[in-house]
Amino acid sequence: MTQATKFDPRLAPLTQQVKSMANPQQVYYDKAGIRAEKSEGVWNLYRYEDILKVNRHPAVLGNGGQGGSFGHDAPLIPLEIDGEEHAKWRRILDPLFSPKQVALLEPQIRGLARDLIGKFASRGHAELHDEFCEPLPSLIFLRLFGAPIEDFEFFLEFKNGVIHPEGETVEEIEANMAVAGAKLVEYFINYLDERRKDTEEKNDVIGVLLRSEKDGKPIPQEDLINLIFLFMFAGLDTVTASMSCILAWLGQHPEERDRLNADRSLIPAAVEELLRYESPVPSGQRHIRAEIDLGDGLVLKPGDIVHAFWAAANVDPTHHKDPLTVSFDRERNTHMVFASGTHRCLGSHLARLELRLALDEIFDHIPDFVVEDPEKLVYDNVSVRTVQKLPVRFTPR
Repeated sequence: MTQATKFDPRLAPLTQQVKSMANPQQVYYDKAGIRAEKSEGVWNLYRYEDILKVNRHPAVLGNGGQGGSFGHDAPLIPLEIDGEEHAKWRRILDPLFSPKQVALLEPQIRGLARDLIGKFASRGHAELHDEFCEPLPSLIFLRLFGAPIEDFEFFLEFKNGVIHPEGETVEEIEANMAVAGAKLVEYFINYLDERRKDTEEKNDVIGVLLRSEKDGKPIPQEDLINLIFLFMFAGLDTVTASMSCILAWLGQHPEERDRLNADRSLIPAAVEELLRYESPVPSGQRHIRAEIDLGDGLVLKPGDIVHAFWAAANVDPTHHKDPLTVSFDRERNTHMVFASGTHRCLGSHLARLELRLALDEIFDHIPDFVVEDPEKLVYDNVSVRTVQKLPVRFTPR
């Protein structure tokens, strides 16, 4: 499959190479040893320090360097906005996802986790992706965001349509993304009209955005749609992916699982380490506007496209000590799971909270969960690294 006029990381050679690998970390590790290479006119960067320098450079654009994506022609806010405009949007959005704000969700997260686990705890087996990893963060996000929970299946269909589009050719993939995107835009145009008629002041994200101003004026409808479009697939996908990877790893390493259960104070460090090792979002793209000298003869030129592999940076032996070993006692865990620089993940605090609480509740109710047959795990490493099929067994309760 070849690239279209726009660069799509999902079609990159390395992405396709590791597409369904259960353990791609060795491949990424080997690439970090190469440092960088050019493929189909795109610079692939693999080392932590190089990617960090690019991410923080003022003359670098994010995804917006090539216009809209994911089946939506307009720039997605704030992912595809750069410079001062990006800073303005982050000043509006960052407080909505601050540590203090997301901490208020703990009772909801714990309550929903218990309810979900309660549906399968007595069976002694479960398919954790579908029964836990997908509904927990997705339903929490919809409540936080202010989208109708009763339309949960519609939102999942949209998310899968733009993150994991079907199609045998680039044209088919782009067409299917456009169809999924158009359905969501139509849905939220109507939904925002209804919310504006509601006289009750609500403090969910949509409610706050409807009352917010940018440059002294209410946020225009088009910008609200561009914000919502991004939030709906980011909020419904990445935490699910992270949770599935972490639980799959622990289910295959019972000694480390039992260590965490015995000492819950290790959970935050374990979450960070497993995020580093699994790298649920493997890569991202950047666009170069001015010459950047990365040293030792590696120079990026204006107009260059960079495919930055966070997954390789997270197992880069020039930055991490013994990176292919998972250690909950790692002293300096400066991973790049949530990207870095101006486009650092807006929802990182929420993701960390959900992952920590999910593990705590799993240990409370099914502490001896185990992956009996690793061959039955189904991995997808395109766009996000997800364990799409995660069957486990445990002592019934």
